[in-house]
Amino acid sequence: MNFKALLTTSLKSRKFQYALAFIAFVAVLPLFVRSEYLIGNVLTVMIIFALYASSWNLLAYSGQGSLGHAAFLGIGGFTSALVAIRLGIPPIVGLFIGGLLSAGIGLLVGLACVRLKAWFLAMVTFGFSVIAVTIVSQFDSVFGGMIGFATPTIVPQGVPFFYATLAIVTVSIGAIFLVMRSKWGLAFKAIRENELEAKMIGINTAKYRLLAFIISTFFAGLAGGLYAESALFIQISIFEPYYSFLPLIMAVIGGLGTLEGPIIGSIIIVAIDSFAHLSYDFLQPLSPLFPGVNNIGPPLKFVGLGLFLIVVVIFLPKGITSLLHRLYDYLREGETKKVKEK
Repeated sequence: MNFKALLTTSLKSRKFQYALAFIAFVAVLPLFVRSEYLIGNVLTVMIIFALYASSWNLLAYSGQGSLGHAAFLGIGGFTSALVAIRLGIPPIVGLFIGGLLSAGIGLLVGLACVRLKAWFLAMVTFGFSVIAVTIVSQFDSVFGGMIGFATPTIVPQGVPFFYATLAIVTVSIGAIFLVMRSKWGLAFKAIRENELEAKMIGINTAKYRLLAFIISTFFAGLAGGLYAESALFIQISIFEPYYSFLPLIMAVIGGLGTLEGPIIGSIIIVAIDSFAHLSYDFLQPLSPLFPGVNNIGPPLKFVGLGLFLIVVVIFLPKGITSLLHRLYDYLREGETKKVKEK
């Protein structure tokens, strides 16, 4: 693949300019947001889950599905923390070791089921996540996942960690974008649209499906390491099914198969989650609807998330990104008309 030519072409595109403007906007937010909670627990988490959802979206881009991506998120998180603590490796190195181990295990899982259809593969990955959480819980003396433990960080928490995360995630999503725009990405898309026709034109479908799986699990592991560091703590709960369905929901809400879809989805979902945590007192009058529940925030968070997902799937099947594309086309038409009038 000629990544250099692809990168040169991408740098000249209008969308790339918009992406740079968005990154610049995110980068200056800490100058105006003084809340440590918003920076560390909201903005940073949004960035991390944008990468996690993008990794899942790349897998879906190749026509595959995963309901067990939390396994690779957890593997990356535990590996990056444990190698840094027990081997004395710098956390930044441990971060990428976690991603590589996730990719290595993804290779083994992919080899075992790369010829399966999308939802059969999804069930296998879900089964693997169950195996992963069982191993971590049974060998608690090795992993320490039941009680959990504190995780080292590449830089101090707060604004420094926010910028470090933004830099790593920006480069990672940029790499995913280049893959999607490359010959590999064209092969992924061909397989997704019609695998039989892809085979007929000479595409090695097993090879490219496996390649997508490896790349996806690497970035999922990288996101897991960042997530563990952002929380300063990791335990077995990172393998929960909630974290497997999260990237799927983010990608669907934002827009499957698009670069910006998972990013938009992560912003929305983390915002809903944060609102539920911050609005405990405001939501207390609704507590009679949930008898026996001490903290009304989580139930209402899932109710709100479910309703929002239903509305998007029914009225915006291509995700919120489709609205942005319509707006972009409308603005371009307006510019064209002004030019013609002149």
